[in-house]
Amino acid sequence: MEGGMASPSLRRFTNGLADALRLPRTAARIVDLLARSSRQLSVKEIVTRVRMSERSVRGNLALLVRRGILEREVVLTAQRRLAYLYRLRPAEDLVRTVRRHLMKNVEMLGAAARRVSPRTGASARS
Repeated sequence: MEGGMASPSLRRFTNGLADALRLPRTAARIVDLLARSSRQLSVKEIVTRVRMSERSVRGNLALLVRRGILEREVVLTAQRRLAYLYRLRPAEDLVRTVRRHLMKNVEMLGAAARRVSPRTGASARS
């Protein structure tokens, strides 16, 4: 599917993933690119295709790896240098990542509600 038009369901999935995880715009573009790619991509390929600076792409790739959205593979180039190839994790893993993120937010909201609850309850009874 690489290079072609993304299917509406794939586009909905990548947009929903980016929205649910509140990803920066460049990270969302990288996710979309890798979702449409039939193979792993190098940093250089990603930079070329998303038309962003290498520094920005590298920073966003690091974020996506930390958040469990991308897998990174170390390879040896023809010049015997280390390089990384990136791919999107399987959809089921991504759904689990979003679920964990949302549950963490719900727990934080619940804790915040418990801290303000006595004040809100008192003002509601007055």
